Parts: sequence; structure tokens; C-alpha cells
Amino acid sequence: MYLCIQNKHFMEKFYTGDPSDIIQFFPKFNLQIHCCRYWWIKHWEHESLSFPFWRIYNNDQKGAYMEFEKTIVAMDPDKLYLIAPNTNFSSKLYNYPIPKVKHNLKGGHISGFTQKEHNTLINEGAIDHLFIHFTLGYPYDLVAPGIYTFNKDKYLEQKINLLKNYLKIKIAEFNFTIFLTIESLICELLSKLDEDVWRFLVRDVRVIKVINHIENNIHKDFSNESLADIANMATNSFSRLFKEHTGDTLQLFITKKRIHSASLLLLHSDLSIDSIAEQTGFTNRYHFTRVFSKITGKAPAKYKKESLYYGFFET
Repeated sequence: MYLCIQNKHFMEKFYTGDPSDIIQFFPKFNLQIHCCRYWWIKHWEHESLSFPFWRIYNNDQKGAYMEFEKTIVAMDPDKLYLIAPNTNFSSKLYNYPIPKVKHNLKGGHISGFTQKEHNTLINEGAIDHLFIHFTLGYPYDLVAPGIYTFNKDKYLEQKINLLKNYLKIKIAEFNFTIFLTIESLICELLSKLDEDVWRFLVRDVRVIKVINHIENNIHKDFSNESLADIANMATNSFSRLFKEHTGDTLQLFITKKRIHSASLLLLHSDLSIDSIAEQTGFTNRYHFTRVFSKITGKAPAKYKKESLYYGFFET
């Protein structure tokens, strides 16, 4: 009887029936899908394909290669490739050399061809290429560069086939089912990454809270004092804490985030440079161009123009 009473007291203490009696903390990320395309490509020769977003690749035929840190990856149709942001790798089809202009892309949407025309392209050496670009937001876009390879099991195969069949018909509009399929594919591949991939990420909740505020309000002006208030800390103390965790001062970090947001808009939207400057918190086009050129080494117009060769815009 005594044991029963003790067990009853134990149950009453730890199982109150209130599901919110223990506060739980979950990582928060901001998944943004920037493009999902299914192309035929006859040329894919690039000296460098380093950009600030994640990518997923899958080809239907062999013949494409990536090289990262002196390791050549022969792309297999039975595998999916997840590429971390800012991974500097080169690419090519077959033994085609990278030209002196450092890039050569020839391709387009598969949906623009009949089955007979598509078969002719494949017989002539073209490759069907599915690619998805996305970001996760801070801090999950700051992982170490790398190319991760996954076997295409039957569940991944179903998702990939669903996307490809849809993209053969539609290239601009995505219904909710297809959108969820893209999201589930992304999350499934990310969940397969080793925990060590995320080990160095910022974990101080005060710093993360401020960074989230910056990302969600990138078009606004920020003072060190106002950001320290969000962290409920003195300005100097928070400035030191922020640099300790990110390696950057507050204002340099904000500038980098503005350029990061601007580069995504340059690559994945048809907004004018003036509009992008306004949306990312620059006083005007000239201020934006000066800062963008300093950070990236290229003027915004040139950066956008060269992206034509990387498959971000229709050729």
C-alpha cells in the first residue's frame, strides 16, 4: 500500500496533465526556397560556383562533374547532392574545358520541348538537371563549405519524380502539395547531415535574438544602442558579446547581411537595382553600388549580368 501511495504522489508530481508544464526549446530557422528548376544542359563549365545559398542537384544522366578542394565528384543519377552556402567549386560536362571567360552554360527549361525534341537533345549529349536553391537564415547558412552526397532511396525517388513531372508542365507556379514536397525534400536531406556540421553555430540566445531582428528588418536603420536594448544589455557589453560570437562588429555584420540579402535578390528576382537598394536598407543606388562592390569585388549590375551564365535566369 505504501508503494502505491508513493507512486501516486510521483505521478501527481510529474504528470499534471498540462502539456505546457515543461518549457521546451526548439531551433528556429527561416526556410526560403528561391528556385526549383528542371533543365536540359549541354554545357555546364564554370570555374567557380560559390554563392550564399544552399543547393540540391540531381541529374538524370551521367557526364557531369564537380570539383571541390581538389576532389572530383562524378555526379551519379542515383544520388542527390547537397551543397552548402559559399562552397567554391568548379563544374563541367564530359571533358569540355572551362573557357577563358571562366564559364559556359547552354541549357533551358525542359518544359519548352516536345518529348521527341527532348529525346533528340539527350541523344546529342544533353543532361537533364534538377536544381533547387534555398536559404535557412542565420545561423544555419554559415556552416562550413562542403558537398554532401546522398543515395536516392525510394522515398527520395518519389519526391524527385513528382517534382520533375510537375516541372515538365509548369515552371512558375507551385501548388501547395508541390511546395510541401520541396520543403520535405530539403528537410530530409538536412536531417541526414552529421550533427558536427552545425557544431560551431552561435548559441547565445541574446545574440540570436538580435540577429533575427536584423534579418527580419534589414531595410531599417540600426544603432548599437537599439540592438543592445533588444538583448537587454548595456551597449558596450553587448557589442563585445556580439563580436565574440560572430567575429564581426555589429555594424559590419549588418552591412554583410544587407549585401547577402541584396545578392539573393539580384540572383533570384527581376527587381531593379534601385528597388534592391531600398529593400536592403541602403540610402540610394550609389551607396549600395559602392558598398556592394567593396564587399563582393563586383558592381551589382555586373554581378547580376554574370549570373546569366550560372543558370539563375532563363537563357
